[in-house]
Amino acid sequence: MGMDIANVVAELTKLVEKAGPASAEAREHALGLAKKGEEYAKTIAPVNKTGRPHKLKSGYIDEPGEYRDEIEGYVVFKDGAWRGRCVARNWKSHIIEYGAKGKPKFAIMRRTAGYLRGTDS
Repeated sequence: MGMDIANVVAELTKLVEKAGPASAEAREHALGLAKKGEEYAKTIAPVNKTGRPHKLKSGYIDEPGEYRDEIEGYVVFKDGAWRGRCVARNWKSHIIEYGAKGKPKFAIMRRTAGYLRGTDS
């Protein structure tokens, strides 16, 4: 009894295509893009230019560059594939992204997503 090589190749090809998004290479590519987004976001993030800490009415002391330093690029495995994420973990991220009464909208994460869409990603 002979083996049909075409069927074996077809089945192996299906397995490779299925494992492609879950491969180590796909993870490294997603992580590279996430880190590229992190670097870009940090370059456009607003920083207190005085270099001095700012005390809020609540008593919290806001250090210069605190928001910028808490931007992070990482990967997660979701729906069978690696996904790159770039997030700002600072408490004032929402205010910086969307603005507030008397505060301008910077849209750092939206601009970073646009930047990554325009690259070789």
